[in-house]
Amino acid sequence: MSDKEHHPINGHHTTAALLAVVALSLSGCAILDPQSNLTLNDVMNSETDATDVTTEVREITDTACGSALDCVEAYSTAEADYFRFDTRAGAKEYGATLADGFVINFIVMDFEGKDASVEHQLWAMQSVAGTWNDYEGEFPDR
Repeated sequence: MSDKEHHPINGHHTTAALLAVVALSLSGCAILDPQSNLTLNDVMNSETDATDVTTEVREITDTACGSALDCVEAYSTAEADYFRFDTRAGAKEYGATLADGFVINFIVMDFEGKDASVEHQLWAMQSVAGTWNDYEGEFPDR
């Protein structure tokens, strides 16, 4: 018998293991942080028994996201402007620049200039935060 036959890790096993590691590293964000999979399109189109808190929906990704703002998706509603980022850090950084905003995971809500009632805006925050049932923070006292 050859050395290759006696060795527990031959070329095929090594290649398979390497491919598995690469695949996991490429998809690691979604595996380790499933909130990264929630898109604003999902938020805008979610159906609940509660009051609709995403009214007058317009996608604004092409005009809002770009060199000035490194978001990956954006929508405007009567309640808030919504921005989704690739990272939690990106969302937190942008959220810190807003006078009237809310950050949850990868999503930032900006309420500046919106005419919806504070109550409806609170419901919008609660709706996004409740999507994963993992939000443990407070909602802004607006």
